[in-house]
Amino acid sequence: MIRLTRVAAVLFVFAFSAFSQSDRGTLTGTVSDPTGAVVAGAPIEARNVETGAVYKAASTGAGNYTLAQLPAGNYEMTVVVLGFKRFIRQNIELPVAQTLRTPPGLAVIYPKE
Repeated sequence: MIRLTRVAAVLFVFAFSAFSQSDRGTLTGTVSDPTGAVVAGAPIEARNVETGAVYKAASTGAGNYTLAQLPAGNYEMTVVVLGFKRFIRQNIELPVAQTLRTPPGLAVIYPKE
């Protein structure tokens, strides 16, 4: 009876771990300007190219952002902040169960003279 209980426990653990696997990944990074200074409150938008689904976040006071639990796939990231050129990065391939660091570097818009 003890052996049967142990076998059942092992099977339960393996069955549970099979359900815990996911088709999700994470995009993360730090938004900064050309001098390396962080940009707080920057709106981050990641669009899944295949589905059109849009996921949004904003950078923290330290310039960090995280978009967790995104379905694996091809993404386009956009960051738009007043005073900076629009940042667009295409062809971000997010694999299953991975975290990709995608640090947007923003370029300053200089006024025309």
